[in-house]
Amino acid sequence: MKAAVRTGIMGWTISFQKDHPAPSSLSSADDLLRPNEVLLRVKSAAINPVDYKLPRAIGGAVVGLDVSGIVEKTGENVTAFRAGDRVFGRAINGKGAPSGSLAEWTVASAEEIAKKPDFLGFDEAAALPTAYLTGVNSLRDAGKVKEGSCVLVIGASGGCGLAGVQLAKALGAGRVVGICSGKNFDFVRTHGGIEELVDYTDDAAVCKFVEENKGKFDCIYDTATGSGKGEDYVSSAIPTLLKKETGEYVHINGKASDWLRKFAGMERERRTLVLTQPKAKSDLELIATLLEATNARPYLNVKDFDEAGVKDAFEQLKARRTKGKIVFNME
Repeated sequence: MKAAVRTGIMGWTISFQKDHPAPSSLSSADDLLRPNEVLLRVKSAAINPVDYKLPRAIGGAVVGLDVSGIVEKTGENVTAFRAGDRVFGRAINGKGAPSGSLAEWTVASAEEIAKKPDFLGFDEAAALPTAYLTGVNSLRDAGKVKEGSCVLVIGASGGCGLAGVQLAKALGAGRVVGICSGKNFDFVRTHGGIEELVDYTDDAAVCKFVEENKGKFDCIYDTATGSGKGEDYVSSAIPTLLKKETGEYVHINGKASDWLRKFAGMERERRTLVLTQPKAKSDLELIATLLEATNARPYLNVKDFDEAGVKDAFEQLKARRTKGKIVFNME
């Protein structure tokens, strides 16, 4: 089958292959699926920075987590899905390990997928899992965003940032402000539906915004710090924008020391580095409900699934030259 595969000694190189072995459960007369798994015919798959940052030993041979497709087979304990169902979610197998979405076929745990709503196409559905699950876990859970909350989204034009803007509004936030480059203001206004934006390249505008808004935000959702080009909003004046006793600073990337603090259970008070939670079926269903209720959609940058498309997509992702989500249409 066609697949994007981690190659080289550690798997840091991503290569397109036309003849990668398909899951054994596809051709075997015996059902080799685990009891809680489904076999998917992939229709669309999206990529995230984590896909090129993980070595093969952790990320698996086939690249990618975000997937949408059609159920081909189900394991003996799967009752929520049947062959022919259209689904979306994460390509994580029944043992909790990545199985890879950038392939014509993949396997997923039934607890990591949900039925695709009719209002979303396969490309749109594939763009949701990582970015929007991260947003839900960050805003609803860590950030405690609720009706009337005041939320600042840093990196508002990126995949996770735009998702954060849309989800903050859908969760009922009364004020949502985005930080991004001024050249992306129109993009965020059009696809995020907010008017209040701050240009991080304009030092005077940033200083004015900070001075006028100290102590006003319930949640800062930082999708930019530690993302690859030296950004560090955590160490800037931005955290002073939080309400003193209750404000929550939530970020999705960090230094090695940040990760050590997290895994050691020593994170600073009201500062959370977020990892998406496993068994995401119910949150995927919630995301679909929120987007339908607010008429929001992910912004797509669709690529062909071939050697040139894979190369171009990861070059764009690494250079951070893309808006919204890069999605491969597998057909």
